[in-house]
Amino acid sequence: MWITYFAYYLCRYNMPIAKTQLCDTFSWDAGAFGLILSSLTLMYAVGQFVNGQLADRFGARRIASLGALGSVAMNLAVFVVVLAADTEMVSPRQVLFLIAFFWGINGFFQAMGWSPMVRIMAHWFPSSSRGNVMGVLGTCYQLGATFSWFLAIFLTGYIAREWGGDWRLVFLVPTLLFAAVGVFFFVMIRDQPEDVGLPPIDAQDEPRLANGREPARTLMSNVLTTLKNPYLWVVAWTFFLLDVNRYGFVNWLPAYVDEHGGAQAAGFMAHFKDMMKQCIHPLAGSAGAIIAGWATDRFFGGRRAPVIAILLTLLGGFSILFPFIDPNRVWLVLLVVAIVGFCTYGPHILMVGHAAQDFGRKQGAAGAAGFIDAMGYLGATLAGWGAGELIDARGYEITFVTFGSAAILGAVLISIIWKVRPHSS
Repeated sequence: MWITYFAYYLCRYNMPIAKTQLCDTFSWDAGAFGLILSSLTLMYAVGQFVNGQLADRFGARRIASLGALGSVAMNLAVFVVVLAADTEMVSPRQVLFLIAFFWGINGFFQAMGWSPMVRIMAHWFPSSSRGNVMGVLGTCYQLGATFSWFLAIFLTGYIAREWGGDWRLVFLVPTLLFAAVGVFFFVMIRDQPEDVGLPPIDAQDEPRLANGREPARTLMSNVLTTLKNPYLWVVAWTFFLLDVNRYGFVNWLPAYVDEHGGAQAAGFMAHFKDMMKQCIHPLAGSAGAIIAGWATDRFFGGRRAPVIAILLTLLGGFSILFPFIDPNRVWLVLLVVAIVGFCTYGPHILMVGHAAQDFGRKQGAAGAAGFIDAMGYLGATLAGWGAGELIDARGYEITFVTFGSAAILGAVLISIIWKVRPHSS
């Protein structure tokens, strides 16, 4: 599962790296290209809620495999469009809307990845060790994003410039790799131990039929079960606030550093955006995901809220401090960004991974994860256009203080369920 969700990012993060070539080829401005990116995030939010419920109803293995197949197909469709499009025959605007259409559908299929993984983990690992194993699984999307960026940059940069290759391979090579991993996943994965004749992991399990499988819920009953769970609402709104901060940094940190970096750091700061995305933030986030999961099992008996609250409080404090640091003090900037990454992705995996299993239980883990993640992407949307308007009106300092305040508010909110322990089934 780690390999598979790692590979999901191959067919999601290739598009941003192709921005320069696409805009040069079709004479698009940044706003036009932003339509393509927004089509994915909007459909991803919708897909998270819908596909989580589908995974609970029809099986995680089927839905995650369908997601891989659909994402491969949409990336191939984009490859064909950019390969065949003749700017003398079709208008750049037509190409833009066609690619945005395919990329939006790709977002929906991409949203078939995480929720099924959460459901499978809920069946194969007991709640007593969930903190550790989900912490390890949580590193896949930080490192997957890093590898995807490096591969895309290699294909659009070095291969195209030094070897005379075609930059459009950025939509083909990752697709072929993801297709191979998708087949591997479908062949190797089983939804639950009972599928291979093993007993269920937890002793106290939900009711099962005579054949050893779970009684199937209807889609509507599963949706209602998710929406009626007060713990999930607390986690989902906390995740909303976390993603305001998370995507606030991802979207606006590079622009802030570019604008405020002085001559002393010009050489370094010229490449800071790539370094932040490809190395510092995700690597520190990977450590945060592992340590946060371990801490919940080691010190809090599986309770997620205390660790989430502590890390969100630290995240808020360092986010507020960040815009008041001298940008020319490069290593201090790197240190604070690393701490921000650590304190971001620790709570992130605890909410969208651990808590989804804790409160969604085995039968509803995928639906719970999809609901929580969908709320997060609404927060991410606010951190895009809304944060840009705030920067124009009040400046970066107030904006980063707002990001920090969102994290602190999340810490207060999650403290409502400070003493709540996970269900075993």
